Amino acid sequence: MVDLRKERAAEYERAAELFATTGLVGEAGRCWYQAAYEYNWLGLVCPDYREKCYSTCGKAAENLGAVGDWWGKGLAEFVAGQTLRTDVIGGPPDPLNVPALYRAAAAFTRADRPVEAAASKLTAAVALTQTDSEAWMTTAVEALYTYEQARPSLRIPKDREINDQIIVANGVRVLTSKVSRSTATARDHPVWSELVWLLSEAPKARSFQDQHLQDDTWSRLTADDSTLSELMTRRKDLTQEHTDLGRMIKAAMVTRRSDAKIQVMEQELRLKERGLEDIDRQVARRFQRLDHDTPERIELLSTSPVTPQELQACLEPDEAYIGYRWNDGAPLRSIVTRTTMTTGLATGITSEFATQAAAAGRDGEDLPRSDFTDADRLIGPLPEEIDTLIISPDSLLLGLPWHQLPNPGQTDSNLTLGERYTISIVPAAGVLRHLRTNRPSAARAGHNTAYLGVACDGGGEDALSFVDQEVEATWRGYFADEPGADFLTTAYCDRFLERGCSTGLLHLACHAEPHGLLLSRDGTWTRPTDLLNVPGRTFGADILLLTGCSAGNFSGEENNEFLGVVRQLIVVTGARAAVVSMARIPDEAGVLFADLFVSALNGRSPDRPWRTLARPLAVGPAVAWARQTMRSRLRVEDVKTLIAGCEHPRPAHSTWWVPWFVVGDPKASMSGRRTT
Repeated sequence: MVDLRKERAAEYERAAELFATTGLVGEAGRCWYQAAYEYNWLGLVCPDYREKCYSTCGKAAENLGAVGDWWGKGLAEFVAGQTLRTDVIGGPPDPLNVPALYRAAAAFTRADRPVEAAASKLTAAVALTQTDSEAWMTTAVEALYTYEQARPSLRIPKDREINDQIIVANGVRVLTSKVSRSTATARDHPVWSELVWLLSEAPKARSFQDQHLQDDTWSRLTADDSTLSELMTRRKDLTQEHTDLGRMIKAAMVTRRSDAKIQVMEQELRLKERGLEDIDRQVARRFQRLDHDTPERIELLSTSPVTPQELQACLEPDEAYIGYRWNDGAPLRSIVTRTTMTTGLATGITSEFATQAAAAGRDGEDLPRSDFTDADRLIGPLPEEIDTLIISPDSLLLGLPWHQLPNPGQTDSNLTLGERYTISIVPAAGVLRHLRTNRPSAARAGHNTAYLGVACDGGGEDALSFVDQEVEATWRGYFADEPGADFLTTAYCDRFLERGCSTGLLHLACHAEPHGLLLSRDGTWTRPTDLLNVPGRTFGADILLLTGCSAGNFSGEENNEFLGVVRQLIVVTGARAAVVSMARIPDEAGVLFADLFVSALNGRSPDRPWRTLARPLAVGPAVAWARQTMRSRLRVEDVKTLIAGCEHPRPAHSTWWVPWFVVGDPKASMSGRRTT
């Protein structure tokens, strides 16, 4: 293959020279690029060819730029900017690399390919981290801003996923490590705060969805729009033809078939590539039309990025947003309040600490306080007036039971963070802004009923014994006098999908796993995205209460925010908040927690063995009050009278009260109820 690559590179160079002599500058440039492509491959096995690749890329870029082929020039310059890179970790970059990457970014910008321009800039920033110059910081900020602005143009979910991974996740990983090493000297740089903010937010959540929801929404849009459907069918067929032809060319090279035959196939391959580019342009134009006609559907595919100033505008005076970007030993941390923003590192936070704390959370166990002194370093300094924390974790911090961590700076060694502050979890800053400012659908403006409870015991050996009692008791105790409020026990749970809902509180008591909910008597699991596909049905709610085990279990994937049913259900229903459990819980615990939570949410406690609150609470304080009441204010005898058939209740045991937490807006409340 080495000899064959050499021959092909030489042939492309001869072709380029012939095209140049006849005035076909563009074709000459494309042949120079093909020669450079061969030399780039040879440079991987023989470093001597790297210089040859660089010089050939220069000729390709010059010729392609001369005819206005800025896309081609950008590709040639990008390859040039990569080819002289060495594998020496920490070694200085070649002085020719970074200028070529800047030229690539400029060419891609002229070609109206902002995503590729961002990739070039971020690659340059990564290369610059190997120097003593601080220019990498400015370049990184420019690159991340460019990508954030360009990302909505990536309408096809797979394109978005690939670029998120290649451009952001991989690049940001290197830059985060560099920030941690250079914080002592770099924190006075003018773009320091912007850089930390972007590095914290960019990998986590430019959009308010995960890949499953994007794929499903795209499929629905394609199926419903005949023009888009036809374009995507053509794109699929042409992509397959392109792949097959590429394989044929490789096979022909290996078997040394005639060069003329290979050249004919390569010309056909280029035609198919241009055909795909044309289809992509048509798809983009069609999407612009759909975005104009049905913006609420396109919203499921993309939301705008959020700046610190935009976040501050939607924060209350008593709230602080704390966003993290994981780096072992020193995660990046941004603390934003209504009037201030501080950025820096949470030094001393090790993977051992994070792993142990997350494991305790997933097992529903108490944290051993003596082993978690790192919590003081994790939270950071907070103003005195703050009483609500909205936390956006990352990577190993995803599964932390934040409300169990020791309260920083406490004098009482038993006081937890959850007892000092109301806490909620959001995938990213943009999610909170979305929940509080983007409620476009008329169907979400008001709800037909105050409550709908749906139970499904799952049947079989793992049948849940108390879920029917749970939804009936909640309805009977708090919503029986509300017009339209209803509940469905296991025998009638299938009606939920048949009729849809528009409710203030949607209470789902069933088995739950990260992939879906068991809401059917025949054992069929329902993904939240399935609710989008029920003809003539809508599923709307203000607040979600999910009392199934592990409904809040998250993915460990760094670049995909939270996976699982919670995020998808929030998007599908338009809910502002969801109350879920991270760990497996005793069946009976769901009955007690649901009753306590709804009591706090309504500000009523009819015939209940706990005090009546002065007024209804918002979701965050309601969950905190329910946890604390289970932990220290209930007698076992009282619980027995509340839960029929529960012989050995243990409300104070950690598995009963620890797992519950809030995802979304902690200030969400039942419609029409004034809260505190």
